[in-house]
Amino acid sequence: MVRHQIEQQGRGGCPIGSLAGQLAESDPDARAAIAAGLDRWEAHIRGGLTRMKTRGKLRRDADPAALATATMASIQGGLLLTQVRREPQQLRIALDAARANLRLAAA
Repeated sequence: MVRHQIEQQGRGGCPIGSLAGQLAESDPDARAAIAAGLDRWEAHIRGGLTRMKTRGKLRRDADPAALATATMASIQGGLLLTQVRREPQQLRIALDAARANLRLAAA
């Protein structure tokens, strides 16, 4: 992800996030479609975290759904900051924070 942002020189951000910013308030159908796209992406993260918890890789009190949402927020925020600042390091910082958060949930 970071490598791609470096190659793009921080341009473009997240296509889904960009659409959300432009359409979410003005087009309910587009907002629903964008939300569904983000939900599908987050579901993959949540599924992996759920499997990790089942295998004992996450603490018993870890909430895979909350961790997936926090991870998505880090990704989206990092992509937005990278796009606006034209600095791919912003995504790396956000992803490092997401990893640190996941490590805290590790068993």
